[in-house]
Amino acid sequence: MSNSSGIPVSAALKEQFGQVVSDSSARFLQAQITNEEIVPVKTACYIIYRKEEGEWVLFCYVPDRCKVKDKMLYASTLSNLKNQLGNNYFSDQVHGTVPEDFSAKGYKHHTVSKKTEAPLTEREMLKKAEQESGEIYTGGASTYVHGVNFPVESTAMEALKGFQEGKHTYVQIAIDCDKERIILDHTSNTDFSSLSNEIPTHEPRFHFFNYRHQHEGAQVNSHVFIFSCPDGSKGTKSAPIRMRMLYSSSKANVSNILTGVDGKIDTKFEINSPEDLNEEELVAQLHPVTEVKKAAFSKPTGPGKGTRKLIR
Repeated sequence: MSNSSGIPVSAALKEQFGQVVSDSSARFLQAQITNEEIVPVKTACYIIYRKEEGEWVLFCYVPDRCKVKDKMLYASTLSNLKNQLGNNYFSDQVHGTVPEDFSAKGYKHHTVSKKTEAPLTEREMLKKAEQESGEIYTGGASTYVHGVNFPVESTAMEALKGFQEGKHTYVQIAIDCDKERIILDHTSNTDFSSLSNEIPTHEPRFHFFNYRHQHEGAQVNSHVFIFSCPDGSKGTKSAPIRMRMLYSSSKANVSNILTGVDGKIDTKFEINSPEDLNEEELVAQLHPVTEVKKAAFSKPTGPGKGTRKLIR
């Protein structure tokens, strides 16, 4: 079961919905989130529609150009809206990004697709939100594009500047989800053997780690960026989905903070639990083994064959 945003339905919307339920002539009601409360307004993002059979359908309209924060809020508040108005009233729910999704043709396409497609899991919903925000994770080493660009507090910038200068080997960065700011959690001087102790098991975090190790007889310092996002596995507690989405959509810009203070990142990866840290895999990612291709055996050229030779 996915976590909801906790945003309540306003008393005015509850009252209006109660009225349209008892009024058979009413066909739809519109609502949107304002000041983190769902209120009835003329410009709608939620559309509550009564079909001819008397059943109610909940439409969630979120245009592609909406802010990522709004996309997350509307997705994570949908269950609250249904629960507080009454789940029993709704026979279906539809997500759309263009008005055509809510036409008769669009709804017919939805009903056909629903019969053939399995519902998205929470992980799939999170991945879809990342893709819609322009954030792409390909597993192992990641390809990061763009995402949510929250302001960065000066303490976080100073900590990463100190990290780049070698003053500490580890920096943990967090997001203040209420103020929507990138903040410093803490710094330390840790090595890989103690790194798992730094990883929270109840909330996502960003980690910058200076991995000091030996490679081919030389001392190497590799800057590693880790995004940890607990999902309820291996003794972790799954974070609220809105928090997970905010972190997932911010990881590109957070990783880029280090380059803003003349630093670089040698590799990036994601984990769900401290148990996912694996030094062998990290070394393999930093120093991939290149296969040497053996030269194919060439059969000697027979007499009279091959290229002509100049004889002097």
